[in-house]
Amino acid sequence: MGSVNNLVQLCVDARRGRVANFESDCANYTDEAARVGFNEILGYSDNDNATVRYRKFEENAKKAFAIIEDTLNITIPDSWEMSEFYRELVESKNGMFGDKNEFIVSDNSTLIVSRFSGNHWDIDRQKLPAGKSFSVEPEWFVVKVYDELERFLKGVTTLAQMYDAIQRSIQRDIDDRIYSAFNGAGTYLPTQFQETGTFDGDKLIQLADRVSIESSRNVRLAGSKSALAKIYKGANTAYLSNDMKNDINTTGYLRLWNGLRAIEIPQSFKRGTYDFRNPDDTIYVLPENYKPIKLYFEGNTRSDFRNEHQNNDQTISYQLQTKVGVGVVFDSVFGTYKITT
Repeated sequence: MGSVNNLVQLCVDARRGRVANFESDCANYTDEAARVGFNEILGYSDNDNATVRYRKFEENAKKAFAIIEDTLNITIPDSWEMSEFYRELVESKNGMFGDKNEFIVSDNSTLIVSRFSGNHWDIDRQKLPAGKSFSVEPEWFVVKVYDELERFLKGVTTLAQMYDAIQRSIQRDIDDRIYSAFNGAGTYLPTQFQETGTFDGDKLIQLADRVSIESSRNVRLAGSKSALAKIYKGANTAYLSNDMKNDINTTGYLRLWNGLRAIEIPQSFKRGTYDFRNPDDTIYVLPENYKPIKLYFEGNTRSDFRNEHQNNDQTISYQLQTKVGVGVVFDSVFGTYKITT
């Protein structure tokens, strides 16, 4: 199989779809090559029985999971590059590339720093002077991954499915922190920048004007798909152009309304429930060319293996952790429009 670095690069390329894009049949060969590589690291041979494999796994598991650690250090930030929400509203820095955990505030007008620390709306706030640099405090994000590796080694799942399962769990937690912090920041807005009631296009335009004047920038709209859909549902459909109708059929909302761009905030469930985390009735009016969400990916991904002797239930578990800092900073006011039915 070659060096560990080659196996990491193979996993990264498979996760990014580069091998499959080159030739669709290559994906199967990629999985087989990766299985061979992982089996070599674990010390497996074709003649090993279950007992021998179990002992070899206990002896060499950390080497195998180091491959997953190194791969995720590279591929986790890929999700942010592919998301319009992240590209538009999140300023991200990657410690794996040597970036410092440092963000600069250019303006001290109504500056708010919000840090979300759990599944609640209580957020810390503080003032920062103009031009001051600050950092966000990284936190650990944890997921158990032993079953996914075992299923891959047995050929039940593909390499892409294994990494999808691991990375999706981590990304879901990161998204939850970001969305909750972002949604909670609107609590502290002046009343002039908060609208509530049935949809009124004139009120939304007036709110956009207020934000534009206060921030000295053009503005854009953001909200969940359900929230953005309320714009066209509350508007006079007789004035919708064919392009606007195509937008609705394609995305479920208007991507451009009266000169204002709309950005979808992906919806998610609150942990352990089927309740939406993001409000389905609130539209945010945000200054253009500003990313209020600050994200620092420290990486430093690490694993912790626990065997049946350490777990009280006689199971084998493996935790994978990575470190990410999230904060929300506004250097100007923004607007919220809560649309009631």
